[in-house]
Amino acid sequence: MNKIGVLLDSTTYTRKELSSYNFIKWANLKVIIDEKEFLEKDISKEQMENYLEGTHKLLTSQPSPQDFIDIFKEFEAEGYTHVLTVLISEKLSGTYQSALLAKSMMEDTKLDISIHSPKTASYGVANGINIIAEEIKNGKNFDEILDLYYKIFKEPLVTFTLSDLMHLFKGGRLNRVSALIGTILRIKPIIEMLDGKLELVKKTRTNSACLEIFIEKINYYAEKYENVHVDIIDLNLDEWSQKIEDYIKKTYPKIIIHRTNYVSPVFYVHLGKKGFGIAIVGY
Repeated sequence: MNKIGVLLDSTTYTRKELSSYNFIKWANLKVIIDEKEFLEKDISKEQMENYLEGTHKLLTSQPSPQDFIDIFKEFEAEGYTHVLTVLISEKLSGTYQSALLAKSMMEDTKLDISIHSPKTASYGVANGINIIAEEIKNGKNFDEILDLYYKIFKEPLVTFTLSDLMHLFKGGRLNRVSALIGTILRIKPIIEMLDGKLELVKKTRTNSACLEIFIEKINYYAEKYENVHVDIIDLNLDEWSQKIEDYIKKTYPKIIIHRTNYVSPVFYVHLGKKGFGIAIVGY
């Protein structure tokens, strides 16, 4: 009989309900603040937002291979036969490579370790994992869980807008001139994960224009897939996130909605603390 565990990275810890599953563990990324290192799990939302207000030097780093080895050994000691490992896109972080290296160093293990890096991240991963966790809880075998994983993450979407472009510049996602001009002109960028990378795909002037673009995405998934899950991300812009939720409830009552008002400290470093958007999976 399969005993299936799930290993995620800490950028996915955006849903408290995921911590209710005793078969899920997390590998922590780290945030370096003024040369002092913190595990993501040890920094609160309020602390991170305060750090963003100041002139602190903020950096991030991935888990080491040894971090993954330690967690794999925990699963093995607890009698697990399989571990589904789903990590932040390899185009954004070296976390996936650390996990692969750790697996290669696990000699004489009977643990079946399956490592995946879908072309999404953070709450985009949590949006799909929540579905998978329920099926593990319901007793699906590992082959069925893998099949479900591939269906759910075949075409994941993460897209959002931000109020402050300078964090994208600091994170290396936008050049300084574009960031300064965009900030002065109050440009509302549309950021989307394409092929596992964060890309600036469109520039708008208003939150209303951003909302229209997000609704177009929702319409696409609703028309294409029978099962659709939308996670609405709200970073201190509740009014606009509520508009998305109201539209979905009115137009597509069968869509499963989740609201997220938190991203992990690593993503706060790169995105700032004000914006809104969506993550979608359909299958």
